[in-house]
Amino acid sequence: MNEFIEAAQNLSVQLLPVLGIIVLIFLCVLLVKLINFVKTLDGSVKDLSGTMKLVDKSIEKVQVPLDTAVKLSHTVDEVHDKSYAAVKQAGEYVSENMGVVKNYINEKLNKKTGNQEVKEDDDIVNF
Repeated sequence: MNEFIEAAQNLSVQLLPVLGIIVLIFLCVLLVKLINFVKTLDGSVKDLSGTMKLVDKSIEKVQVPLDTAVKLSHTVDEVHDKSYAAVKQAGEYVSENMGVVKNYINEKLNKKTGNQEVKEDDDIVNF
């Protein structure tokens, strides 16, 4: 067992400097590739900056028509609300004054036929 440990020690003493040099070369190659990647990334970001400026200008151009569309949408909503309220109010007015409308129509029909004595139960128009 002692011979095995001595043989491993001799092998380690000879292999450690070689493995250390290999690891250093690998780290140098990795560092060079990392530096190239950072340089490429910096160039890409600079190119992207110009693209972002163009996109900002395009968005500014589109913003005005979008604002107009929003204003138009609000106007349409307001017109719809007002017309709904007017129709509702007109319906309520007609239903509240149905008796007046009924009497008016009966008077016109009675004048047309010449018959003034029409009983309420015998009305021509029933609402």
